[in-house]
Amino acid sequence: MNPYRLSWSHGEAVVLSTAAVLADCRFDLPGGAFKPYARAPWMGTVHDPSIIGHLRELGGDFVCVPFGAGPAEPIGPQKWASLMTEPPLLPIHGPAGDAEWSLLSHDSSSVTLSLDYPDESIIQRLERTVSGRDGAPALDSSLTIYPRYGGRISVGLHPILRLPDAPGALRLEAEFDFGLVHPRHIHDGQDDEFSALDDVPLPDGRVDLGRVPLGRPNVSVQLCGMRGPLRALFVEDRAGVELDWDRSILPCLQIWCTDRGINGPPWHGQYRGIGVEPMASAFDFNTSLSVRPNPINKRGIPTAVELAEGDPLTISHSVTAFALSEAEMRVG
Repeated sequence: MNPYRLSWSHGEAVVLSTAAVLADCRFDLPGGAFKPYARAPWMGTVHDPSIIGHLRELGGDFVCVPFGAGPAEPIGPQKWASLMTEPPLLPIHGPAGDAEWSLLSHDSSSVTLSLDYPDESIIQRLERTVSGRDGAPALDSSLTIYPRYGGRISVGLHPILRLPDAPGALRLEAEFDFGLVHPRHIHDGQDDEFSALDDVPLPDGRVDLGRVPLGRPNVSVQLCGMRGPLRALFVEDRAGVELDWDRSILPCLQIWCTDRGINGPPWHGQYRGIGVEPMASAFDFNTSLSVRPNPINKRGIPTAVELAEGDPLTISHSVTAFALSEAEMRVG
């Protein structure tokens, strides 16, 4: 594993060769240093190759091609469980989230890494660039997918923000067409749809997912048809970030919030973070489910990207930090 350090006018960051993970990032704001990304407490200490690369070095951002992690057995309501006819592909979230990437270029404020895919994959190669934006507290990233042949595949980005200690101290703002609760949380006959983050139906009651942490170990939802960027306001830090991306390519956002809710190695009930994951996928299910008709794409929301042979596809995203205004501090 090789670390690549970046420094620019408004911050510093570290990107690793392992899974091309953004391992650390600091934004310099007028009020001081601001670090919005999650960082696993075990980073740099896990060397077991049976543990996937992005979990060994679970930092603040990586890419997933294909986007998908399981489950191994059908779960949830029949409308979803009946589609889970194949086991998850390994490694989960594709080679991008596991392998050692190769260095293409690196200067003081930017790094570009590449990864060749197996010969049987629809993907020939990926390139990922992460750059500090000169003159701004912002980090710009791009993922270029080089197809081996034409077809469809689920794709996602995987930023993870840190969870504050105080309940509700992180406020999330997002506009979307409709939201769905992850099938792992619900059963047939239970309400799974919502139109605002402050009214998310869970089996034991409705919750405000716009104010986290919730005091719950695990919550996952998918926001379908995103109409703009996500804003995350860290009230105690008097700072926030805006996550923006190519929504014409990745029309959804999965929110995955875990608050010491995962056991087993390397988690051991320690990890706290909230994934805010732009994607073209049906939740984090096997990509074979995402490319077939499913309850999301039947409503006109793509759950995979279309690739054409010889036509590279570039997906950009950015995270921009800002100080909270007095009005923003008073809201909520």
